[in-house]
Amino acid sequence: MLFDTLFINGVIHTQDPSRPRASALGVHAGRIISLDDELPAPYFRKVYDLGGAAVVPGFNDAHCHLSMVGLAELQVDLRPSVCPTMEDLLAAVGAACADAPEGAWVQGAGYNQNYLEGRHPIAEQLDAVSNGHPVWLIHNSRHMGVANTAAFEAAGFSGRRGAKAPDGGAVPIDADGRAVGLLQETARSLITDHIPIPTVDDVAAMVEAGSRKVLSFGVTSITEPGLGAPAHIGQSPTDIAGYQAARDAGKLGVRATVMPYLTTLHPLDGSGETGAPWGLDLGIRSGLGDEWLRIGPTKILSDGSLIGRSAFMSRDYALDSPIENGNRGLLQFPQEMLRQRIIGAHCAGWQVATHAIGDAALDVVMDIFEEAQRLFPREDARHRIEHVSVASDAQIRRIKELGLIPVPQGRFVFELGDGAAQAMGPERVKLTYRIKGLLDAGLEVPASTDAPVVEVNPILNIHDMVNRKTASGADFVPAERITVAQAVHAYTVGSAYAVHEDHDKGTLTHGKLADFVALSEDLYAVAPENIKDVVVTATVVGGALVHGKL
Repeated sequence: MLFDTLFINGVIHTQDPSRPRASALGVHAGRIISLDDELPAPYFRKVYDLGGAAVVPGFNDAHCHLSMVGLAELQVDLRPSVCPTMEDLLAAVGAACADAPEGAWVQGAGYNQNYLEGRHPIAEQLDAVSNGHPVWLIHNSRHMGVANTAAFEAAGFSGRRGAKAPDGGAVPIDADGRAVGLLQETARSLITDHIPIPTVDDVAAMVEAGSRKVLSFGVTSITEPGLGAPAHIGQSPTDIAGYQAARDAGKLGVRATVMPYLTTLHPLDGSGETGAPWGLDLGIRSGLGDEWLRIGPTKILSDGSLIGRSAFMSRDYALDSPIENGNRGLLQFPQEMLRQRIIGAHCAGWQVATHAIGDAALDVVMDIFEEAQRLFPREDARHRIEHVSVASDAQIRRIKELGLIPVPQGRFVFELGDGAAQAMGPERVKLTYRIKGLLDAGLEVPASTDAPVVEVNPILNIHDMVNRKTASGADFVPAERITVAQAVHAYTVGSAYAVHEDHDKGTLTHGKLADFVALSEDLYAVAPENIKDVVVTATVVGGALVHGKL
């Protein structure tokens, strides 16, 4: 009998502290069966010479909106790197409208008002270039968007009048009482409920496009945080069917853990009382699936975004004065509703992942998790707090005490750091986008990007975790810098732990999945300021080359 594949002559960083380095790796049936010279070349059908390349486990993005990454490939790209000015943005939208079929919605994604002199596009600007098409532009935070007049008309708001914000949202109006175009948080549903819902095949195409992109950067596993609730997050009520269709058709190129949004769950006993279990029909919950597609935690948003100044803070944002009635953000749902549903999901055996960016939201969420464990103790629940963008030392200690997993995004420092520094002010910025503080508290920290909010490239994310400089070149809380070793550990071991998959992923050791990447340079040896220049030369999933060359 011959085994499948042997990879030799590499500098393999296994992430296993008992055997941190290896020079060869043998694979059979998608899993690692040997290291170094445990099995010689004649025992294998294929032998690849890595040519001395550095190898690390496949990057695992613990918070990546893969379907949105794919959708962004199919929409108008409005990121600051592509549209640095308002004129560029309007020109891009106008070009897309000129090419769109008559009556079709035109959608764009990725704009950031902090790069547009602090201004969001307004409806009249979009009207001037839209050629009659309804237009919907998503902010790069995905927590707000801008619609033109035709979009408001399609949603039933003639003349942009009468658009009242639901709880947890905002609809700014002008002096004449008309919506200016911006819709924040839950108010997005006023427009998005009227955009044609993607079909199962549409979602599968997004997953395929997203897979192709992330594999090119060495991402072999992702966790998509929030599906099935397009009024809040996700593409359609049948998102997971789209993932399954992609998997069945061979279009799901990465291993995916998917999070149903918490509003898709319902009381399992019909009561809805606090303490009653909340879940999906047939008892489906976290952990169902296989090594390619599985159900992960249930996800819920507790607050908004930092750069959009809708994250729920204990004090007003620095740029908002009391004269303007102040602004410290808001919760997306009434606190009692959050409490009822998070405790219900916990009671039903779900792992729960709660988005909490502001420090006040963080306290609310931790209180609920603490109550959930007091009422219904569960070992190794590994509940998560997504982002933890603003946290004091005391709050970090409490995260550790409660056994929670923080899920930060290092790339936020570069792409969002300048805007965050303005929003927080010099006193509070030191509490923002922390990673070293989380590690110093003894927490297992995963790595993630929140793509397409920021770039999905793990190399850039690692660069920013190590260097912590903003797009303007400013240092951003340099005391929170971490080492390359810590960053790679987070991207591999930490991310696997965050979804109960550390038995299968994270280290290149016997029996685990043979997912790894080869690099143009050794991350552990390159100068910190040059990390960003390292390139993934090959991506291997289950022992098969899926990107690049060896």
